[in-house]
Amino acid sequence: MGEVYRAHDSKLGRDVAIKVLPSSFSRDSDRLRRFEQEARATAALNHPNILAVFQLGTYEGSPYLVCELLEGGTLREQLMRGPLPTRRAIDYAVQLARGLSAAHEKGITHRDLKPENLFVTRDGRIKILDFGLAKLKQRQPDSPDSAPTVSAGTEPGAVLGTFGYMSPEQVRGDWADHRADIFAFGAILYEMLSGKKAFHKPTSAETMSAILNEEPPAISHLVQSAPPALQRIVQRCLEKSPEQRFQSASDLAFALEALSDSGSTSLGIRAAAGPRRSWALIISGGMCICLAVGVVLAAWWTLRPATPVVESVVQLTNDGEPKFGFVGTDGERIYFTEGASGSFRSAQVSVNGGPTAPIINKLVNPLIMGLAADGSALLVQAGQARSSQTLCLVPLPAGEARCLDDLRATTASLFPGGRLVYTQGSAVYVVAKDGSDPRKLAEITPFVPAGPTVSPDGKRIVFYGLDATFNSRNLYEMAGDGTGLREILRGGEGPLPSEICCGIWTPDQRYLLLLGRSGDRSSDFWIVPEKTSLLRAPTPVRLTSGPLYYGPGTPSPDGKQIFAVGRQRRGELVRYDPVSHEFVRYMGGISALNPSFSMDGKWVAYTETGPPTATS
Repeated sequence: MGEVYRAHDSKLGRDVAIKVLPSSFSRDSDRLRRFEQEARATAALNHPNILAVFQLGTYEGSPYLVCELLEGGTLREQLMRGPLPTRRAIDYAVQLARGLSAAHEKGITHRDLKPENLFVTRDGRIKILDFGLAKLKQRQPDSPDSAPTVSAGTEPGAVLGTFGYMSPEQVRGDWADHRADIFAFGAILYEMLSGKKAFHKPTSAETMSAILNEEPPAISHLVQSAPPALQRIVQRCLEKSPEQRFQSASDLAFALEALSDSGSTSLGIRAAAGPRRSWALIISGGMCICLAVGVVLAAWWTLRPATPVVESVVQLTNDGEPKFGFVGTDGERIYFTEGASGSFRSAQVSVNGGPTAPIINKLVNPLIMGLAADGSALLVQAGQARSSQTLCLVPLPAGEARCLDDLRATTASLFPGGRLVYTQGSAVYVVAKDGSDPRKLAEITPFVPAGPTVSPDGKRIVFYGLDATFNSRNLYEMAGDGTGLREILRGGEGPLPSEICCGIWTPDQRYLLLLGRSGDRSSDFWIVPEKTSLLRAPTPVRLTSGPLYYGPGTPSPDGKQIFAVGRQRRGELVRYDPVSHEFVRYMGGISALNPSFSMDGKWVAYTETGPPTATS
């Protein structure tokens, strides 16, 4: 709409673009209103990914708009040459999401996003053009200096936008908010990756019907190199219901930035040293908690009965934040709980290590308990009081959590298809993914069941039993329908330590990975073959032997690594100096715990630990 000219601003000495609405069009009240609306909408924004507007005026009856001059071409011109490389598509998508976030924060919805309205400058910067169909909401000013936007709504029943990029609610003529832009964003990202429009039929009526009723071919079918997380982002943007899409462009930008970070070939393991505190008299029981581990199990994929071995242990985080409990991975990101008990937070990090990032949600004290098989959601237990905790599903990479308010569980996990398995009291239950139709699968006594996990094929469930002192003593297995319940391992039998727990299958289901805890409170990984020869019973194999104290582990999708939380007891011997009134190193600050001095003060006995460290 309108004609664009190149001009020179003699007062400020800069080249600008002038968009003019011909005088014949200016007599059309609707066109004129939309032109002025575009000017107001764009002028209200100040963002590097949105076209800057300098002035609105009228000359000889023709309205005009003065804006920044851009050098480059539209995204449509690039797409006419075929799909974009994945990295470039993600870069453009991040910039577009940032620009949309700035507009949405001002109460402005574009409502006509398409490749023709996205300009790519010569230096690779995305600029959002043409807010001519923008819907502005009346907002309260954030400060006396911030001007409110004006209301220029569209009556229900009016269909505005461009076929192929309109959201279902726009197609129906319903009220559309900023989430309509997120749908269009998904259609554009789909096209950037595949070179094909997500919804493209011979006629506009068929295209509108496809938007309402059909799903586009999966990106994975068209672009085999597209990361699974990127496929999920596109799919979430293109959900038919606005409530199922990303709820903000800022969440969308964060998800794409996290994906961009995890895909960087230059990303290394960066350690952030925490602040050192003053010396403590004895830092006994001090824990340096880290997200540990790429434990490579060398023989998981071989056919011969070779004994799996640990080839390396790699520390992935070092941010001073305590990590806790279940660790999940989709092969690109690692998901875990961090923070102190009572103030848990959900977080993530690349499988290559590096800085951690929060998983934004509004839940109180969320504790991650499971990860959906397709990586689309986290299962968490939320709530401050133990008696009021509930199970919730948190969409990934971002979105509003959905809680099953009527469901109470002690521990829980997910079937590959989305059903939940959980423990409560002395029984194990299964329930539909929406929390309906709970059904008891099994009950055991005198132990209390905990930690259920489901095999990758969804046919078997394994869980462990807690005794009266809440020590985990044995491992049980049953079919997915609750039949065939049997005890498969017992702590203290054969080479196993007295306590065993937390069984989980490797992706090929050839091994069962579990934790074994000994009397000295060490905690190491063990692995048990699922199938052996007829003449040889399954023999548990110990994979690790300190110095870390491991939490429950999760195998990587390729079966070659284990991701887990590890911690190590460390301490430093210090004494109190009555002159300086400070704690200072004693005996060179040797690494020690539980010192005991002889009566004459000439000897000290202590337990040796790892190198000295300060808690952080």
